[in-house]
Amino acid sequence: MVELTGVKKSYGQLQVLKGISLSVKKGEFVSIVGASGAGKTTLLQIIGTLINFDEGKVIINGVDIKNLKDKELSKFRNREIGFVFQFHHLLPEFTALENAMMPLLIQRIKRKDAEKEAKEILSYLGLENRLHHKPNQLSGGEKQRVAIARAIITKPSILLADEPTGNLDSHNTAEIFSLFKNLQKEFNQTIIIVTHNFDLAKSTDKIFHIKDGVIID
Repeated sequence: MVELTGVKKSYGQLQVLKGISLSVKKGEFVSIVGASGAGKTTLLQIIGTLINFDEGKVIINGVDIKNLKDKELSKFRNREIGFVFQFHHLLPEFTALENAMMPLLIQRIKRKDAEKEAKEILSYLGLENRLHHKPNQLSGGEKQRVAIARAIITKPSILLADEPTGNLDSHNTAEIFSLFKNLQKEFNQTIIIVTHNFDLAKSTDKIFHIKDGVIID
């Protein structure tokens, strides 16, 4: 599902990634760990096609993303990749239902169909009684579940999560992590997560440990 070969990335004189090679199979749940500044988020953003890389090759679901033009890349990202971040980035003026259905509306899916799909996913995530609540009426764990619903509503090939439990207490952290495991098990969802929580990382199928821009194990 994901294949990186010799990926390098620099910002001016600072080389953040120094030749990253890794592979993730379809349906795998893997974690990326390392100290702050090691290059974890940069790597995740490259896999998510959010930033360019300087050298190397990135293949996602059989597509060499270096060959895609900007408009093609945007369509590919919206269709193939779901994102979950530490801070949920929900739109405050919209309800949980409206936030979750937003990616489908961007794809020009009929509102009625988008709403039906969003209700089903939010109910699966245990939010059937919170559909019409706005983010400021939701708990931290509920906000993150809405963000996950928004990320998976397009049925992406890959779900990327950058410190998704970093802003949650231990109870909600365990719930969100359990939810990721369920998504992997029930939908064969490929998941790549960046986390500082090594105890959680040990529960994933594979750990990529980054130090100073290279994978050390």
